[in-house]
Amino acid sequence: MIAGDRTKVWYRFYLTAKLILLTIKEFPSNRTQTHGKESGYVIVTTGLEPAEDTLRHALALADAFGVPVVRRGDFSLSQLRKRHGDDEVLVVSAQGARLEVPGKKPFFFHPNTAAFRIKRLMRGDTDTMLVACQIQPGDEVLDATLGLGADAIVFSHATGAEGKVVGIESERVLAIMVEDGLKHWASDSEQLERAMRRIEVRCENHLEVLQGLPSRSFDVVYFDPMFEMTVHSSQGIAGVREFANPQPLTEQAISEALRVARRRVVMKEGKTGKIYERFGFVPFRSRGQQVVYSYKETGGGE
Repeated sequence: MIAGDRTKVWYRFYLTAKLILLTIKEFPSNRTQTHGKESGYVIVTTGLEPAEDTLRHALALADAFGVPVVRRGDFSLSQLRKRHGDDEVLVVSAQGARLEVPGKKPFFFHPNTAAFRIKRLMRGDTDTMLVACQIQPGDEVLDATLGLGADAIVFSHATGAEGKVVGIESERVLAIMVEDGLKHWASDSEQLERAMRRIEVRCENHLEVLQGLPSRSFDVVYFDPMFEMTVHSSQGIAGVREFANPQPLTEQAISEALRVARRRVVMKEGKTGKIYERFGFVPFRSRGQQVVYSYKETGGGE
């Protein structure tokens, strides 16, 4: 056996041993929170014959959730649930991570509309969201309601390598899954991959984040209060319904956003929505759109 092969064998032995040791550890006291209620532990496991990269990926996700990795062995998912007394199983494979909950559709990260929106931008087309936000290369954008991250990806593509996009997501399961997807999703589009990798995800309440930020620290602050409605009406992302935050947008959050933004605060909602009227936002009209973008100038631009 040559030295390189010997190193690979020993490294795989190390990963396997670490996985077994983590399996027999006691579960920590922190539990994953869904809608403010204890949902039990998330079981993190792998496919039946995981490769080294998959083992490393599983260990990283388990660390993010604060739980051990459960060695899959020959157990089915239902057997793992019965054995460990938990319903939510995060399965890590070469294709990525997917969250399996009995009776629900699996939840896994996907860039969704961001992929074809970026393709259109590369062809020279415009994007209504970017126009409403007056996005320029190098801008710093705070997406205060990250959700599944599609809008943040488009922001990241438009602001470029010199820009900055920070996404805030209060729901822990959603934040971890989306952050992981942004890091690992493989695409034929180099531009899409670069945009995803640049996004910073923060798992916090957006009001608390805004309150802690200096005035005029981002060019644009963006809200998508229609995310919960979108989740409940879309078959493509049905698996995430249990993890979306249903809390409405507040006057206090808008006030803080207006302090933080240098240029404007922008909100997205369904075409029949009237949330923008309550906050005194100006609708940005675009023909044929299923959503309405509205904005409020901050007076803090250059």
